[in-house]
Amino acid sequence: MTQSSATQLGSEQADAQFNTDRTHPGRWTITFSNRPINMFVPTTAAAAGYGLTLERRGFSSLATPSAIEEFAATTARKMAVPSAYRQLRNPIMPSTENIRAGMEHFSDHCTTCHANDGGGDTLFGKGLYPKPPDLRAVGTQNKTDGELYYTIAIGVRLSGMPAFSEAHTAAQAWHLVSFIRHLPQITDAAFNEMKG
Repeated sequence: MTQSSATQLGSEQADAQFNTDRTHPGRWTITFSNRPINMFVPTTAAAAGYGLTLERRGFSSLATPSAIEEFAATTARKMAVPSAYRQLRNPIMPSTENIRAGMEHFSDHCTTCHANDGGGDTLFGKGLYPKPPDLRAVGTQNKTDGELYYTIAIGVRLSGMPAFSEAHTAAQAWHLVSFIRHLPQITDAAFNEMKG
């Protein structure tokens, strides 16, 4: 971005200029009709207001996260996965055998937090903050194989998702990826088999 750029906002009288403040590097100001508005003041006020809200209600893991917390957690989760992992494809074919292997491993190791159906509605899942994602939901299913693998193997900081690479083989993690992909279509018979 250049030091000064103009943006047309729909009418000739509503020009906005974005300028860097040379006396305070990194501070941006917006000028509307030659009236500068310092972005530092509204940003600081919003952060202070949010801080006061957190001070009053605390950081209980029972509370529903605010939109800001949800945005921050989602953004951090996306940033946590290196681009090299995002491009990985599951080397294990989604055969009945491989999905079953993933289901058995999931049933033994993952259901405590994620539940048999992947919805996260368990005693531990309810107590975690952030809550475990619904593994059947579009948000999870839209992740690449590599993102799912990385989350299983390396974990997610500041969440309840531990790193399992020291306890699970790469093949076991890839079987879990295959099973997670299958969760939206899981049958009642398979679900009951996991319970028992």
